[in-house]
Amino acid sequence: MTSTTSTIWTTSTILSNKKPEARLQDKAIEYLQASGIYYLNLFGDGWSGKGKPDLIACIGGRFVAFELKVGSNSMQADQRIHKRRIEASGGLHYSPYTLEEFIRIVEDLQKWH
Repeated sequence: MTSTTSTIWTTSTILSNKKPEARLQDKAIEYLQASGIYYLNLFGDGWSGKGKPDLIACIGGRFVAFELKVGSNSMQADQRIHKRRIEASGGLHYSPYTLEEFIRIVEDLQKWH
């Protein structure tokens, strides 16, 4: 008789295997969902534009883009191009480094409405 082994993947296992920026993005999305805020999660792939923001949301009627960063990571040149284009079009662009900073930005933007 042979036995089979299977790996049980729990949410915590999956999250622990993700990169820090992906974990921050997951938490930011959870916050937006809990707050009833419309957002788009722009997954990176080989076919879409390089450097686009991680999240786009409509907060208080404003177009808001988020490029989430962790630790000492900074925006790359292609990400800075998107930031300039978004701001030139009247949108807002933020690069929060923590969930707390992300929440503070969202709450401040909600006060504008």
